[in-house]
Amino acid sequence: MEDPPTSRLIPDLPDEISVQIIARVPRSHHLSLFHVSRSWRSLLLTRLLFTLRSSLHCTEPTLCLNIRTQTNQSPWLVLNQGRCHTCSLPSSPLPAVGSACVTAGPFIFVLGGSLSGVPSNVVQILDLRVGGQWFLGPRMSTAREFSAASFLNGRMYAIGGCLPSSEAWAESLDPFDRNPQWVPIDSPVHVRNKWMHGCVVLSGQVLAMADRGGVAYNPGQSTGSCSAWGPVPKRLDLGWKGRAAVVNGILYSYDYMGKIKGYDAGIDKWRTVSGVDKNLPKFLCGATLANLHGVLCVIWEQRRNERNRKEMVVDWAGIKVTDLGNEGLHGSILWWETVALGVPYGSAIAHCVVAEF
Repeated sequence: MEDPPTSRLIPDLPDEISVQIIARVPRSHHLSLFHVSRSWRSLLLTRLLFTLRSSLHCTEPTLCLNIRTQTNQSPWLVLNQGRCHTCSLPSSPLPAVGSACVTAGPFIFVLGGSLSGVPSNVVQILDLRVGGQWFLGPRMSTAREFSAASFLNGRMYAIGGCLPSSEAWAESLDPFDRNPQWVPIDSPVHVRNKWMHGCVVLSGQVLAMADRGGVAYNPGQSTGSCSAWGPVPKRLDLGWKGRAAVVNGILYSYDYMGKIKGYDAGIDKWRTVSGVDKNLPKFLCGATLANLHGVLCVIWEQRRNERNRKEMVVDWAGIKVTDLGNEGLHGSILWWETVALGVPYGSAIAHCVVAEF
């Protein structure tokens, strides 16, 4: 006997068809779908929907912000294009200061950081497949704060943020292995800086930036060889300021004059992104950059009308950058939106990552 029409997800349609339809709805509209019915809400919170969206290639790269408030709270938020407010994700159970962060698919990994003033080796993982659930991963071999983290070729890397004498100054992990374990990576003493302020993957290498020069690690070379390490190119080291992002093989950063520029490792050269400097404000107060599905995203805090402001407000812009060869890099602004984050004014962006779910 067929179920009564009123019990179906969509009247007059079998649930098998209805699920296929709902799975194709952009995730930015899921909050509205929650209010359709209890059965829709239950479906949206199941891992089945994520599995189906993955098989249909309907998962979406999504920009996630971690905010550090003045009261040491650490909320996670989602920015959706076309919405003036964010969507909230569960806050981490152990809000750490100076943690490193990296993503792989629908997972956000938060490595180390200081807990109650003490560096930690804890690994916290946020699973975004079912609305966001936190769990603990394998602990690192050593406690870290202000370290570098990246994900390359199926492995996660943690570099620095501990004493240079540590045997596990650098280590790696396959987080999806049946029995994941951190593996120390040999590194020469002269490359070991304690604090890191940036990390990207560029040209098959992990680049970690420190206050006194950056280091490059090539996992493709012999695992037990210190020759896999070296300094980053001098031009890159001098030009990388703030939080950078790699889009289509170009590393983007901004200089002290607020101009966005891109570093091309093939020609060892920085080039200014033209076409956007007259429309965007200068990022002298600092900006966060991210790669959102091939679009360079720039997020910065508003500084207008600060006196009476009680809530943190950011602007974010999506820039499509075209490499014109000898004519340089040209940017076109795809969108520019203002978003209220729902956190107290005076808070700061701790992490800006892109997860796919």
